[in-house]
Amino acid sequence: MPSTFYPDVRSEAEMQNAVRVSLARLQGGGPSPAEYEYVFYRNDERIGIAGVCGGLDWYSREEGCREEIYSLDFTHPQSLRCLLKEKSALGSTEDDFSFLRRIVHALLAAAGSGVRSGNTVRYVALTTHNALAGAGVPANAHHVLDSLDGYLLLASLEIPPRD
Repeated sequence: MPSTFYPDVRSEAEMQNAVRVSLARLQGGGPSPAEYEYVFYRNDERIGIAGVCGGLDWYSREEGCREEIYSLDFTHPQSLRCLLKEKSALGSTEDDFSFLRRIVHALLAAAGSGVRSGNTVRYVALTTHNALAGAGVPANAHHVLDSLDGYLLLASLEIPPRD
């Protein structure tokens, strides 16, 4: 059974077993890659932690609208293996690729939860075929991922402008 990550819960019953992902610390950024530390909770009990390095940050302008793009770096097999180690603690029995896509999306949602910007903000999780293969994810799963500037897009989250 897959883990349910808050806020994806649809019922009160799911909420009892949902995993809440909280961004506990964000350090760095700017010229140095940011470092994200996450804590996983179920029913207010801490059940796991994860640290993720930020990747490149960049800006885009389309049709007069500016977009801020922040990335999490999953281009090293070890970063993916660390997340996969949390799989059993989170109670997930789904395949590794599905689990990675869902937990990484939950990490992006936690990172973007308090963002207020006059621009669109996008959080992306970048990986490569080699990183996924090195983490033991079967190659036949990779073909469904979109690409972005030579990387595979493991997950993406867009936050509309908010002032």
